Amino acid sequence: MAEKRNEYSESIGCQIIKQDDVTQEGLSGLKSCPPDGLVWRLAICSSHALYSMGGAKSFAHVWFEFVQELRYRWENSLRIPG
Repeated sequence: MAEKRNEYSESIGCQIIKQDDVTQEGLSGLKSCPPDGLVWRLAICSSHALYSMGGAKSFAHVWFEFVQELRYRWENSLRIPG
């Protein structure tokens, strides 16, 4: 029986772990934000909506509500928490 061959190259994956010294070039694809900040909370809510609450429709609703809240706060000169 033929052995099943892996379709993916070994180069796909986390290249940072495979490198001995981590350079700025190795980290260029990663993005970060402070914990409990606005972007962090949006990322958590978005990923929850995408993977636990129904996919794209759920994410679209979260994004719509987020943008509506930002508009309201911008137009009324209110602080954005986070």
